[in-house]
Amino acid sequence: MVLDARAILRTISFMRRILQIGLAFVTIAGAGCVAPAPISRGAAAGIADNVQRAHSMNWGDPVEVLPPSPPDVHGHRWWQVRYAGTPARLIIIDADTGWGRLPPADYVPRGQPQPPPPVTAGRAPLVSEGSFIYCLTAPAEVPETALAELEREAARLNALAATTDLYPLFSVRTDRSGRSSLIYGWQGDRGMARNEHVAQWVAVRTTYAATAQWSDLLSR
Repeated sequence: MVLDARAILRTISFMRRILQIGLAFVTIAGAGCVAPAPISRGAAAGIADNVQRAHSMNWGDPVEVLPPSPPDVHGHRWWQVRYAGTPARLIIIDADTGWGRLPPADYVPRGQPQPPPPVTAGRAPLVSEGSFIYCLTAPAEVPETALAELEREAARLNALAATTDLYPLFSVRTDRSGRSSLIYGWQGDRGMARNEHVAQWVAVRTTYAATAQWSDLLSR
């Protein structure tokens, strides 16, 4: 029996449509298998900033951004973003999904800041409050390896300052744009009074002195 030509064309059209649907399904399934790009330190700070806005909070720039923790009991690995103030002001970001939130009641903060060393006779006094910080490096987005180097240098300079006439107040600060810099004088939520002794001290103790300069927080 000879099939009608129109029936043959309808069959071919139907088979083509099935093939197109199948190819579309394979494409979508394949795209779902591509792992998302890992979250950077700057991206984590940006997500935390969005969480602040969603909760109508104004905590300012983060003072610490810690990379993902080991998985918790639910399998989540969290970035931890800390802000100045007490009790601890924290925002956590899921390292796999990028979901940011305020920590739950049972969350255990990591890297609790240590209190500054006590001031004793003959030791450097606390720095006076003001609007300045001394930037040893310009704010920039830096890879994790370079950031770790800056943090080691901050620790080295603080250890050295603790044995001399300079109060140990070096740190690595990351702003809302994810740019980090090695600085002196940041006191959690404010700067310090400008003191040229800081520049003189830095000039003979680190190679970063060549790019160091004062920055007035009020002029930003």
